[in-house]
Amino acid sequence: MRLNQVTAPASDLEASIAFYELLGLRLIVKSPHYARFELPKGEATFSLHAVEGDIPREHAPHIYFEFSDAGLDSEVERLKAAGVSFERELVLQSWLWREAWLRDPAGNAICLYHAGENRRFPPWRVDTAPGARNLHLIIREKSFVILKSDAGAEAWRDFQTGYADFKTSLGPHDLHELLSLMEIEWPEHVGAQHDRIRAFVESEAQRFEF
Repeated sequence: MRLNQVTAPASDLEASIAFYELLGLRLIVKSPHYARFELPKGEATFSLHAVEGDIPREHAPHIYFEFSDAGLDSEVERLKAAGVSFERELVLQSWLWREAWLRDPAGNAICLYHAGENRRFPPWRVDTAPGARNLHLIIREKSFVILKSDAGAEAWRDFQTGYADFKTSLGPHDLHELLSLMEIEWPEHVGAQHDRIRAFVESEAQRFEF
């Protein structure tokens, strides 16, 4: 299972479309009562549905859009320059997310934020421990290889000679660091391999290629 899209209510569909296009979303479907957008990165979509009557402002779902650390600052400044008002200024929260809050024309609460690996892999994550910090991601011409090695940051020298199509390697990482890195840089690859990567890390195998 994966999250495909989120649909938010809109009291003025045209105004909401203009707002989300200003945020950087790309309109791909439009009807008199509905609009759907693609995000600049990733496969998830976001949509709007025109409604009548009051739209709740409290005890209602919140919409989160994530940016890179530096990109978040520039995005907040760009939107302010375009006349967008923020309810809460950009701040580092105690849960290690940098957040700024605003509302769309219908009153839906929106958070622009950066969390990095702390989004899914915060220090207090409650599932299985990530294991040893010995995972190296080797990037080849047409594939990825994950190797277990205790050689540290200099392990790339052996990897370079071991693969004729070696491009670069990253590591060492533990499981959470590796998954977080890949979800940010190569989300289209890691999603389908997530469980297999976990199984590899927990096994006695030394090499996993995909």
